[in-house]
Amino acid sequence: MTTTPPGWYDDGHGAMRWWDGTRWTEHVAAEDAPPAPAADPAPAADPAPAKSKLWIVWVILGVVVLGILILGAVLLSRILSAGAGQVGLSGDGWPADADQQAAVAAVELYDDAWQDADCEAYVASTTEGFRAESGLTDCSAFESEAEAFGSAVEDYEVEVTDVRQEEDAIVVTTTETYTALVDDNGEPLEEPADDSIDWVYTVVADGDDWVIDDMQ
Repeated sequence: MTTTPPGWYDDGHGAMRWWDGTRWTEHVAAEDAPPAPAADPAPAADPAPAKSKLWIVWVILGVVVLGILILGAVLLSRILSAGAGQVGLSGDGWPADADQQAAVAAVELYDDAWQDADCEAYVASTTEGFRAESGLTDCSAFESEAEAFGSAVEDYEVEVTDVRQEEDAIVVTTTETYTALVDDNGEPLEEPADDSIDWVYTVVADGDDWVIDDMQ
C-alpha cells in the first residue's frame, strides 16, 4: 500500500495544510509558505512565445523613407543646376513668370506677322529702333518683303528652345524649321528642301508690353 509522505499539501479548501503521513493536522501554512511537493510529474513548461516580426515592418519603412530622401535630393540638385543656367524656366521648359511668357508671345507674334504679311502684328511686336535697323519702317515695305518670304518657304514652324533674363531684357532663343522653295538667288528649286535656322531675340519692356529690340 502506497502512502503519501508527510508534507504541506492543498487540503482541497484553498489552504496548504500539514499532512503527517496518515491524516490532516490543524496546522495551516501561511500564504508565503513553500508549496507542497507534487506527487505527479510537474507540467510541461509553457511553449516559448513566438518571436515578433514587427522589426521587418520597420526595416521596410526605413528603406522606403531612405529612397524618398535620396529621390528628393536628386530632384533638388537637378532643379538647382537648371536654375543656375536658365533663370525662370519651369520644369517643362516653359517660361515661369508672366514677363517671360509675354516675351515669348512677342516672338511668336513677330513670326506670325511675317508668315501672314500682317503689318499691324509686325509693329506691335517690335520697337521703332528695330524697324529702323531692319530698313522696314513702313507697312508697304514690310508687306512686300513678307509676301516674298511667304512665296519662298512653306511649313514654317517656330520652336522656343531657351528663355533667360539678361539685365533689363529677356533673351528668347528659337529653332525655326521650314521647307525652302527657292535657292539663295531666288530661283525655284527642283525639289523643295527642308532647312532650319536658329535665332536669338532680345525682347525689352515697352510700357506694359514686351517687344523685340534685336535679333541675331
